[in-house]
Amino acid sequence: AEEKRERQRASLTDVMEIATTFFEDQLQGPNGAKARAYLRERGLSVTTQKAFRLGYAPDSRNALKEHLAQKGVEKVQMEACGLTAFEDVPVSYDRFRDRVMFPIPDSRGRIIAFGGRALSSDALAKYLNSPETELFHKGNVLYNFARARKSVQKQGTVIAVEGYMDVIALAQAGFENVVAPLGTALTENQLELLWR
Repeated sequence: AEEKRERQRASLTDVMEIATTFFEDQLQGPNGAKARAYLRERGLSVTTQKAFRLGYAPDSRNALKEHLAQKGVEKVQMEACGLTAFEDVPVSYDRFRDRVMFPIPDSRGRIIAFGGRALSSDALAKYLNSPETELFHKGNVLYNFARARKSVQKQGTVIAVEGYMDVIALAQAGFENVVAPLGTALTENQLELLWR
């Protein structure tokens, strides 16, 4: 049973990788102009954007869903990754729309979730994280953990900050030993990760 679950998790990380590449491509395409302008205003260089694999979710109810379907991803996998949602309608739709996308890697660097920053001022939530899934339990994950771990071994210290943009801005300024919780206060599990 554990072997089967591991195979399922592996296929879900493949789906998350396809979604990450889609968002990266959208950021660089004509749809991503507004998102690129936002990132420029926040002072993030193109090099930094690529290092953190930032992307853009287009303002569409099914752009990602259609892209994944073309790649052979099943609806059940999209739902299991938290990439699609249902709300009072029988047909699923893209969870993230018109948002700058922050891929969230696990401790091995595999993408397991996303954070999306709304570009529209009238969005219900400024930041939207992936829901809890087989891959992602936000209380057990620190953003930038895999990258920071390498730096922590050299420097001997780790800096915990509030969110994605804080981590990315500090990394761009030369501080690689920075992590952030994902929209929660630090949990016991996250403190254990820090001690590790």
